[in-house]
Amino acid sequence: MRQRFTLLLLIVCLVAKAQTNPERLQASIDSVFKNYSQPGNPGVAALIVKDGNVIFKKGYGLANLEYNIPITPASVFDIASVSKQFTGFAISTLIQQGKLSPDDDIHKYLPDVPLFAQPITVGNLIHHTSGLRDWPEALHAAGWRWDEAFAWEDIMRMVKKQHDLDFVPGSQYQYSNTGYNLLAAIVEKTTGKTLAQWLDENLFKPLGMNSTQVLVDYSKVVKNLAGSYYNDGGIYHKSNDELTAFGSSSMFTSVEDLSKWVIRFQKGLDDKDPVFLRMIETGKLNNGSSIGYAYGLGVSSANGVKNISHTGSWASYATVISNYPAERLSIILLSNAGGFDSFGSANTVAKLFFKGQSKKEQPREDLSSKPTVNVDTAILKKYAGTYKLGSTWFVTLTLEDGKLMTQANGEDKFATEMKSDTVLWVPAYNSSMTFLQITDKAGALKYRGNVSPRITPVKMDIAKLGLYAGTYYSKELETTYRITLENGKLIAHHMRLGDFDLMPDIIAADNFSSSSGNIKFFKDNHNKVAGFKLSGGRIRNIVFDRQ
Repeated sequence: MRQRFTLLLLIVCLVAKAQTNPERLQASIDSVFKNYSQPGNPGVAALIVKDGNVIFKKGYGLANLEYNIPITPASVFDIASVSKQFTGFAISTLIQQGKLSPDDDIHKYLPDVPLFAQPITVGNLIHHTSGLRDWPEALHAAGWRWDEAFAWEDIMRMVKKQHDLDFVPGSQYQYSNTGYNLLAAIVEKTTGKTLAQWLDENLFKPLGMNSTQVLVDYSKVVKNLAGSYYNDGGIYHKSNDELTAFGSSSMFTSVEDLSKWVIRFQKGLDDKDPVFLRMIETGKLNNGSSIGYAYGLGVSSANGVKNISHTGSWASYATVISNYPAERLSIILLSNAGGFDSFGSANTVAKLFFKGQSKKEQPREDLSSKPTVNVDTAILKKYAGTYKLGSTWFVTLTLEDGKLMTQANGEDKFATEMKSDTVLWVPAYNSSMTFLQITDKAGALKYRGNVSPRITPVKMDIAKLGLYAGTYYSKELETTYRITLENGKLIAHHMRLGDFDLMPDIIAADNFSSSSGNIKFFKDNHNKVAGFKLSGGRIRNIVFDRQ
């Protein structure tokens, strides 16, 4: 319910002077990253390219907290999903060479991938429209813990065992790291060289990116590596990075090396090189609608300014390359601090170069200073109820001691303040709710610009919860969950993931939410619970049969 808003720093400076005065530019950028210059903190390496030249580069914070080693522009980071554009470059190059086509069925190159009801094309992999499950969620559901090794071989085994696609290829967009791992496999099948070898020979060495590598063995020593850290209760902890998911991730490099890439990328666009022009071609769904994802790059436009970028996040590394091709500007940020807002920070830096071009931000709503009014209890009763804020996001308002209390699913209950007969303010959310369609009850409420309809919750018979208890096995994931009824609640048990609660869905029968995703039980012809289907943000309907 409480949204995390990015705090964009509004820095007033004269653009022309900033670009010609290094001291002024550095002072402005220093102010953006001042929180990462504190003693004992991890931080960020920042670099800016303008008109083909590096005009700023600096490190903030520590690359190694144990030995107080500072971050420099030469420090090496795991760039996570920023790696995808390099896979995109390889695929675009091979297309240009006539070695493959985006319309090719992937079975032409990868015969071990299951034959689904509909074919998957190379283009589906590129634009995240394949329907393949995303490996982080799928492997985690199978029992992988987030702080242990995820290997290339694990991902390939997972793909081979996928029973059904999440959707018909090309019908929807769903970001899938798995698709880019398969693109890496296609590069190897087509060229006879691993993606790591191909990129090293065709890009890294020619550009002099000597600190850059695709890591195929996480135990290998990486020179000048910045370790990654997360803060828990004011204490920093080391993150464990044991990932070898080349194609989607697992590329290690520095901002200095990446400056050579963005300069080459800009030149390719300027020269209308088909390899680079293809890299920014966004995809289309089967119905003809466009999506904003190209070859490992997101393409967007705001206020008439085109941006080509990608972020990355894994094991407390947070990274971004943000390009503004018309302005010949690139911003590269690599951080080893968990929670670092790479995209928001890049936007803040970009504002230094776009003074006067961006629209004025609307002031954020704040009704806290307005007087609270007394509203008749009969009116407040009309507002009590449950409203649907999102697909799995609900808020329930209850009338307690003459005042409305609000509680979103999975969150604490908070007090509210009525500011008029139809508007209440929630201090904990720093936002208002306006009641709409009022007859004997309010039919909807408006929250942060969106109209949320009233819904009638499903009443769960606690006595029947025991019908869901049992042992469930997934052939696809080769894993077992045991569900028990304890103290009136369903608890799921997994040998490696531990125990977690199943919370009944308030609008759909047989549906439960959990920290591992949404669980929907299904029944046999005798109306007995026969299993459940597990879904999450990037996985859908993985079947678990009751044993």
